[in-house]
Amino acid sequence: MPVKVQSVARSAHTENKHNKTEEKKYKDPLNSWGIRVLTYSSEIGATVNEIAPKMTFALWVPSFMYLGADIYDKYKNDKNEYSPSSKRAVKESIRQALTFFILPTAATIVGQKMTSPVGKLISDKLSINAKDGIYRHTKNVIEQATGDNFSTKESFKNFLRQSLENKVKELNSTKKSDNIFKKTYRYFTGYFALTDSESKKLFAYAEKNADRVFDLREKLLNNINDKNIPDKVIKKYKKELSDMQNLYGEDFADKALKNALKDYQNHLIVKNKIIKTIGGVASCLLLTQPISYLVNTILMPKYITPGMEIISTKFKDSNLLRQHIEKENEKRKKEIQSDSILNVGENSLKHCSDPHCSAQHSEFPPEDQEHKRRQPTLQPHLTQEKKSLLK
Repeated sequence: MPVKVQSVARSAHTENKHNKTEEKKYKDPLNSWGIRVLTYSSEIGATVNEIAPKMTFALWVPSFMYLGADIYDKYKNDKNEYSPSSKRAVKESIRQALTFFILPTAATIVGQKMTSPVGKLISDKLSINAKDGIYRHTKNVIEQATGDNFSTKESFKNFLRQSLENKVKELNSTKKSDNIFKKTYRYFTGYFALTDSESKKLFAYAEKNADRVFDLREKLLNNINDKNIPDKVIKKYKKELSDMQNLYGEDFADKALKNALKDYQNHLIVKNKIIKTIGGVASCLLLTQPISYLVNTILMPKYITPGMEIISTKFKDSNLLRQHIEKENEKRKKEIQSDSILNVGENSLKHCSDPHCSAQHSEFPPEDQEHKRRQPTLQPHLTQEKKSLLK
């Protein structure tokens, strides 16, 4: 082999090797752990949603900021090359949504659902979701109760029990009428926890909670401190009570008292949810790597990317077909308009009685005259075609 050819081949081989090395060395600037930690803020938000809904919203903001920046980067650049591609941006948005939003949130909800039965091992033989349902229902009962319902402990317990029975009947009716999607979602979120619990244990715990609420009410009325009552509940009650009495007099303390009792139920709900949050965090951490593997190794290359290619190809084909039809229609319209002009010229020559006009007509070559004679036989057909196309 000549020296010059060897040199060219060697340089081409070196250039290809250099390009491969550059591709291997490429690192996504948004894929470093220092920046990617922002994406996990949404997962933390999903896990603490049970105890801090406002914090959840704040924790989702960094994730959405990262998601927007990453999608824009993938749209604009193909690794180190500037090559805008909407298809690449859509693919990245799907991948990010599955990896950091949809599947982790689902994993958190499943983890919380699996943690709920642990409450049966702690005390009262009820799930965490069932206790949570009782606390929430008790809050509604406190809001609706009147002075007569608080006259004695038994009257308050009876009022709570009767309303809880109605609540369970309503949930059973909803459970039967729900479609499969609503039923599945509500199952994992613990919506039907009251109906799924053993009736005897459920009402026993509800009455126990009613005793606690009534005793707390008596202590607050008599200004007796209880170590089981959080300090923030006491401070809020005293401030609200003072404000109400200054505005409406000494006898208008019922609203402040009800708010304090509901705040105490909220305190119990938060304590209850901490256990579920721990379960959600554990589930999310355990499933982070499997979710990443599922999305990047199975879903994206085997299903989503091929599906996007099929949709893109069909879209292009439909556009090409539409463009072809439009071109053919435009071409046909032009032909019809040209034929129409020829017909008009022929009619003017046919009906011309001026000798000068006849003389001009006789000067046409035989071929043109033959063409003009054949044209009227096509006129009805062309006129009908013209009408159909121009419509």
